[in-house]
Amino acid sequence: MPGTVGHRRSPLIAPLLLAGYLVAAPWIFFLAPLAILLLVSRPRAVREWLWVALALVAGVVLLRAPVDLADRTIRAAGMFFTGTYVTMALFGNRSLFIRCVVATSAAAAFTAGWFLALRLRFSTLRDAVAMHQWETYRTLMKGLPATPPPASDEVLTGTPLAELGYQLARSVEQVSQLFPAMIAMTAIAGGWLAWIWYHRISTRPIGAPPGLFRHFRFGDQMVWWLVATLAATLVPLPQGAHLTAKNLLAVALGLYAARGLAVLRTLLLNAPPFLVVVLCLIALPLLPLALSGCIVVGVADTWLDLRRRVPPPDGVSP
Repeated sequence: MPGTVGHRRSPLIAPLLLAGYLVAAPWIFFLAPLAILLLVSRPRAVREWLWVALALVAGVVLLRAPVDLADRTIRAAGMFFTGTYVTMALFGNRSLFIRCVVATSAAAAFTAGWFLALRLRFSTLRDAVAMHQWETYRTLMKGLPATPPPASDEVLTGTPLAELGYQLARSVEQVSQLFPAMIAMTAIAGGWLAWIWYHRISTRPIGAPPGLFRHFRFGDQMVWWLVATLAATLVPLPQGAHLTAKNLLAVALGLYAARGLAVLRTLLLNAPPFLVVVLCLIALPLLPLALSGCIVVGVADTWLDLRRRVPPPDGVSP
């Protein structure tokens, strides 16, 4: 994410993004890197110490909370991610995207090694994620069975609640299978947000400030990652290899969705803020369709370089 000047950020975007992240994602991928970066920068201002204290309090609360295997896995991955991320930042890695991806890859490798050392199985993690998600659904909707019904269960058909339970069970299965990809994407997003807020909070930040999101891109060669993982999901493979390919494909699609969103942000530079807000509100109930559109735009940008075809507004750097 190259640093760029020439266009002022909206003061509300970063707080809104952070609020959305803290509601939907594990805090450890944001607070842990932020707190350590602030500490190594020798904090002086009150706001720096307040954020460090907030991270410590959140850490104590999380450590005292009851956990299952899914929570333990997230904590382990968060610690591995934080260690790699901060190390790369201290050694002067200038690319925020590469730092986040490498730290996420290292966290995945170390977490897999942690599983092997403790003789844990991915199927056990998958079951824990499924039960956690199902219990959340049961809390929100009374009348669901104690366990997710099997996908082939025909007894549940016939009533609206039964049909809803069947659909929720299918979604729980997908979430449990794609849990590693979901954690990987939240780690990348957490590292990106941590760097943004670190440079907003610290009085003596290290490294270059984050660039504008509309400039977000990565090497065009990554399209082969997308092609290879998509092909791997379409051919007969052992179950473990097939799930690995599905998760790698999900991460690739997430990155291309982010690239497509950055392209759309560039295209909307001349649009009135009211129109942008309306489009965002329209996209919320159509989120799967909106994400698919962002993926298509992101992949197309690989060959068409769409942002170069749009002249920037006066006073805004291209």
